[in-house]
Amino acid sequence: MEKIKDRIGGNKIIVAIAAGVSIQNIENIADLLSLIDNYKKLISDISLQVDLRKNIEKAIFLEADRNNFNEMENVLKNIDVDIIIDVSAYTEEQVDILHKVMKNGFKQYIFISSASVYNNIKSIPVNEESKTGENLLWGEYSKNKYLAEKKTIENSNLYNFKYTIFRPFYIYGVGNNLDRENYFFSRIKYNLPIYIPSKNNIIQFGYVEDLALAIESSIENSDFYNQIFNISGDEYLTMSEFTEICGKVMAKKVAIKYINTEENKIKARDWFPFREVNLFGDISKLENTGFRNTYSLIQGLEKTYKYNDENDLITEPILNKLEIENWRITNITFFRKLMYNIKA
Repeated sequence: MEKIKDRIGGNKIIVAIAAGVSIQNIENIADLLSLIDNYKKLISDISLQVDLRKNIEKAIFLEADRNNFNEMENVLKNIDVDIIIDVSAYTEEQVDILHKVMKNGFKQYIFISSASVYNNIKSIPVNEESKTGENLLWGEYSKNKYLAEKKTIENSNLYNFKYTIFRPFYIYGVGNNLDRENYFFSRIKYNLPIYIPSKNNIIQFGYVEDLALAIESSIENSDFYNQIFNISGDEYLTMSEFTEICGKVMAKKVAIKYINTEENKIKARDWFPFREVNLFGDISKLENTGFRNTYSLIQGLEKTYKYNDENDLITEPILNKLEIENWRITNITFFRKLMYNIKA
């Protein structure tokens, strides 16, 4: 870490975040960038309430609509930075606007893309050379991330900057504003079954602090210039195995039930926080730079569960239609068997 501090200590950095990003996530990123002794400038496309965030030393909070060129230009016209860390760009237009507004005013652009740009992952983990493009299973999200990557590479030549693109797989951890690990924690806590799509896909999770550490490692590091990297944890596992690990960190038994989406003519996202697709990849290219994850999956889940539990973030879940219907059928069957045994 000391070497990183020596390398990046004099740089001015912009971190662009999105609407809906939790304050805890902002603090994670800011804390990991606190090695930087100069200004840290943070652009957000939402207003952040001052009383909800820490007063992060030397950080300046700005607000701009990323889809509005004039607004972005007005907010950033007097900003001088060395590095842009872009966590919130979802389209090529947003990427292009930022590059045009900041043209010739920065040296390195770090773009957080997505592993959803890969086409139809089957039984082999994808690497950075695997086929990418529009993925119908992920819809507009993956298409736009793919196009944003292409625009980044194109603009790097046009505006003379170095790019680093990260493709995270599923990210989890303290401050997650998405209902991922907490979906499992809440149902396990209240002794409810977890309904899993029957294909029981292979997935891969990366802890948020390891993602932030990878970003930090890439700053002004020539090993990362004009490169694309997969970023995630070290373990591949099935969705049922992930569920069992969640139960293990909570020291509770888990009831797993499987739903055949094809037979029921439904989509996994109708009730489940993940799509019914494989999402796992090879991170050896990133490891070849010297980077290593600091959290195993169980360590990351233990830390996240402890934080969420202590801060009363694991509340009784609002069940969706599928869960309610299956709960009703299960209980009717149970009471019928009970009445039959009583009569017998």
